[in-house]
Amino acid sequence: MSEKTDPEIKKLILWRIEAGVPKHFKLCMGCKGTFTKEEMKEHVEKEDEVGMEIINMQLQFIKALSSGEFSKVLAEE
Repeated sequence: MSEKTDPEIKKLILWRIEAGVPKHFKLCMGCKGTFTKEEMKEHVEKEDEVGMEIINMQLQFIKALSSGEFSKVLAEE
């Protein structure tokens, strides 16, 4: 069985989804399917395979923001 996500990190990711994802947004994850905002939150809560991918995507984005890498890429455009 895989490790559980730190509860504070899970709260942060759930908050980011709630605050930052529009109501009618759908996330397509290739062969895993398409997920609504509510489905994304459910998968993160369960910490299943899809939920862990969402958590990892969000953490990578937060790291890119905090390291300045995101801004650097935007500045190159």
